[in-house]
Amino acid sequence: MTLAPPRTLGTPGIDRFSPAQLLRTAELFASDPALATLLDPGPAHRQWAELDSTAYLQVWLISWPPGTDTGWHDHGDAAGAFVTLRGTLREHTWSGGRPAERDLAPGAGRAFGPRHVHQVSSTGPETALSVHVYAPRLARMARYQLTDAGPRRTGVERAGRDW
Repeated sequence: MTLAPPRTLGTPGIDRFSPAQLLRTAELFASDPALATLLDPGPAHRQWAELDSTAYLQVWLISWPPGTDTGWHDHGDAAGAFVTLRGTLREHTWSGGRPAERDLAPGAGRAFGPRHVHQVSSTGPETALSVHVYAPRLARMARYQLTDAGPRRTGVERAGRDW
């Protein structure tokens, strides 16, 4: 009998997820029609609810009233993905020495690796809704200010202390 070699650190599996696996997980959660009833669409500020969580994975539902945004940030060591359920989200990134943006209409998603710096905003006339998945769990997020030279780190927020 031949035993399989041990998994190497970083190989996707039960305790590690690739960005593509995170996007598929976000799409799976986003397919639940009941999600639209979990957050109140009325407030003028963003709201969020943790849908599921393990030691290795975290799933959030976020509402985005028109004109709201995250500010420039990363997710520390966590990779992630998000899928728009309702409305339109715009992701701003810094790529190749200049800003870039993409719009994500309902059903569109985006996956990214650790330390991906971006800003996400609601650009449509209605409150947007999205599902976000992170692995490992969010422990910290760095905040950035956009300068002519690109994003400049301005601080760090920690889970349990700042959110």
